[in-house]
Amino acid sequence: MQSAGPKRVVSSCIPCYTKKQKCNRCFPCNHCSRRQRPEECVYYPSQAPALKDLPADQDAHARAQHRYTRASTSASGDEPSVAMPEWNVTPNPRKNSTLSQGTQRTDSLVEWFGYFEDSESNTMALVRKLGLSEGEMQDGKYHLAIALPPEASEEVQKNLARMPDRQIFDFLVHYFVTDVHWIDQLVHLPWFLAQYQRWWSLGRLPAVSDIEFAVLLLRICSYASQFLPSPSHTIDRIRGMSLIEIRDVCGNIADELAAIAARLHARGSLLRVQHLSFLGLGAQCEGRTNAFWEAIGSAIRVAQRAGIHRCFTVSMLEMHELEKEMRRRVFCNLYIWDSLLSRQIDSIPFLPASFSLEHLPRIHLALDTGADAPEPFLERSLQARLAGFWRSFIPRQGAEYDATVAEERYEKFCTEFLTTLPPIFALEPNKEWDERLVRLPLQRQMLHIAIFDSLCYNFRPVLLREPSQVQSLPAYKQVLLASQKMALAVAALSVLEGVANLHTMLGGSHTRFAGIVFSTFEAALLLGALCMDGDFPGQHEDAYHRGAPGKLDIDPLGSGKSRLTWDRCFQASHQALARLRILAAISKMAEVGAGTLARLLAKVKAPNPKVPSAQLASVSPESIQMPKQSSGAAQWSSPETSDLGAFGEFTFTTSEEIAPWEILTKDFQV
Repeated sequence: MQSAGPKRVVSSCIPCYTKKQKCNRCFPCNHCSRRQRPEECVYYPSQAPALKDLPADQDAHARAQHRYTRASTSASGDEPSVAMPEWNVTPNPRKNSTLSQGTQRTDSLVEWFGYFEDSESNTMALVRKLGLSEGEMQDGKYHLAIALPPEASEEVQKNLARMPDRQIFDFLVHYFVTDVHWIDQLVHLPWFLAQYQRWWSLGRLPAVSDIEFAVLLLRICSYASQFLPSPSHTIDRIRGMSLIEIRDVCGNIADELAAIAARLHARGSLLRVQHLSFLGLGAQCEGRTNAFWEAIGSAIRVAQRAGIHRCFTVSMLEMHELEKEMRRRVFCNLYIWDSLLSRQIDSIPFLPASFSLEHLPRIHLALDTGADAPEPFLERSLQARLAGFWRSFIPRQGAEYDATVAEERYEKFCTEFLTTLPPIFALEPNKEWDERLVRLPLQRQMLHIAIFDSLCYNFRPVLLREPSQVQSLPAYKQVLLASQKMALAVAALSVLEGVANLHTMLGGSHTRFAGIVFSTFEAALLLGALCMDGDFPGQHEDAYHRGAPGKLDIDPLGSGKSRLTWDRCFQASHQALARLRILAAISKMAEVGAGTLARLLAKVKAPNPKVPSAQLASVSPESIQMPKQSSGAAQWSSPETSDLGAFGEFTFTTSEEIAPWEILTKDFQV
């Protein structure tokens, strides 16, 4: 009997191994690229190195704050304007001789008067109608890439020479595609991977659009590194370079390149909106909400100059359908972030409250999932609808909280929004697609957290009422306020339950993901404040309890009131505190939030003397166990141990082999 030897290590990607093809072990590999399925190029897992202690990052935080402020300011376009590069990456030689770094086109009305050149109602529209727009929209601006002047080209090359190894980018791009992109879906992966291949083969960057793509690549890799270490990649270094060092180097180079692109082309394009968005997302992971807000504001200003906020412009007549779709998706994300952040920090939104259905995505971009499969971007579309619903009820500044109006908003939300959710995203969902679409449960959980967080927003002002004000109200309004405090508690408990589930689904490890940290702190703070109320929770069988049973077909807060207890709320807030203390090991936002929450809970006194607060607060960080990594855990090859020499060159060698829009739309359903 022949003894079984050690198993052969599979180094090919999964598609090549399945098809028994020789793989060149690149990312994407030669065959996946030729099959026009670069997003399917996935490798079998291998053991990653053990997690090391992360170095102190106080200096990194300070550098990051300076970097975000500088980058969002320079990239927003406060520089002289020239012409407009877009998705086409073919340089126009006729423009090369007329451009010089930092110069302006003195004959441009758009440049000097600041007109939006695609407007159908401003003076520029009249100029076009009168036939006076010659020189304003030359050579098909939406299909033009601006060639670099020699001085700018030299400056670009000096910055590119400081970039980390190609293998580091391969690893981070792979990790972004497989583990991070699903959260916001800001780029179309097949297009991005095709351009990623092409970009490395360029040598000297020939056009401004290639600089913008370089910035996008650097921002994406910096953002992806924020999610490391992770349960599947327990590393703190890649090819000998620490994650903090990678973020700093990528951030600094991206800042320099973004400033060059802004000098050459002040108006900006969809690429610039995307990399400014990733800049903001990276700031959010580091707990810098104000920097996130500034970056999103800059991205929105660029989007407005580029006409992305409009459902239709004259220039869109010549635009490819996939580019139009990505403009809609990027705008959808901007609207979500703008609505959420303005609500959180109590500021005026950058975008108007109205969200037209014309802004929603229209094309099914998912590949190989079937015509009847849900579109992966559906969750983001629902988030935009959710934001639009609450934006329609923005109270005026200084307005007093009206409990009756808040109750009416809740009932309208239940009847007009919750009842229209697709079955796979309903509060009691249909899970038939969960096994096939592995990210769908995560997306559903994020939407449910957002739903209950918005309900907390609706009822939170009830905590700001002074006791003397409440006592002066009519009896029925006092009963209503007591009922709404219970509703607020149920919503906060649902947020914490959803966050705990999401954290577990993501592996339960240390994370900087703001969706976990921020939501945990805000919901726990609400519960702590409620527990300080001596009359909370009161009786759930109140005289005003939303009328007769069955008035609302969906009432997510009403049913939870019967199970609401003071002990449950207090215990949940302490569990949240324990979670924040765990995450504080790598998240400054979690550390600050944990300190504030701990001070609040120290003031809470149990209403029942038989159950002391100390006994209820028995939850500690040690009681929340992080999942242990098993030897068979799914992991990609560690960049420290695997042979990354094969990640050298991609197989596409000439620009003629890349036709992104034609290639990537072949299987799309419009």
